[in-house]
Amino acid sequence: MFFFTDKKGERLKYDTESIIALHSNIATPSYNYITAEVENGRRVVLGRQLQPRPIDARFLLKAYDFHDTYLLRDALYAVLSFADDLYFHESAVPQKRWKVLVNGGVMGDKGYTHASYDVSLLAVDGRAESFGTSLDLQTRKEWDVNLWSWGMGIDWDKEYRYEHASNSFVIENIGNIVIDPREHELEITIKATASSYLQVKNNTTGDVYRYNGALTINDVLILKGIQSLKNGVSVFKHTNKKLLTLGIGRNQFTVTGGTIASISFNFRFLYM
Repeated sequence: MFFFTDKKGERLKYDTESIIALHSNIATPSYNYITAEVENGRRVVLGRQLQPRPIDARFLLKAYDFHDTYLLRDALYAVLSFADDLYFHESAVPQKRWKVLVNGGVMGDKGYTHASYDVSLLAVDGRAESFGTSLDLQTRKEWDVNLWSWGMGIDWDKEYRYEHASNSFVIENIGNIVIDPREHELEITIKATASSYLQVKNNTTGDVYRYNGALTINDVLILKGIQSLKNGVSVFKHTNKKLLTLGIGRNQFTVTGGTIASISFNFRFLYM
């Protein structure tokens, strides 16, 4: 079983008694490997890039008569073309979503009052993401908010914190993919005082971000993707041009050069 949502998390609506989601299959991850030839003709792997993943979804069209099967097919077309950003969910893990493109479809077995219809989807990023963000996990870690489900790496007896008021703290990435702001959503919001610089180090990954400038308690420094913004104005040229990634699991951070009033990390958890 499966269903679709838009970017806001709203389920796409259609007649589920006539257009029935039967089953689906998500392809195994595949990679484009970056290699180089070394001595004696050997090749070494320098890196790899996750490729888009096909998803096959089968529907059952329960029609009134033969002609009605085609009307239901067209209704399914309309549903799948409704949202600019289309997300696929497996019912077994409903709070993981896959951003997909419709990549074709074909009508299969067909009778007078029914037909199967196979839709080919493409998960363009090659991975799933949580609908809820890290700040949601800090404030809304309950079953009934429809943000979390089993299989998402959550310890239900644990308190997760993604906003701190200390120069030393831990940020937990409960997904199974490294968060890289060059590719993924990551927004770090900092309020601090500093006389000449502020440096944030992820001791777990070794990443170091440094802003070379003064900060007052009224300033807001935001690291959004690859951008560095101070009070809404780019200050990238005043940084060390480095980024902070989040490894899988616990990430231990240390801040030097100033005093943190508050620092928050907001991102979606990613899954293979």
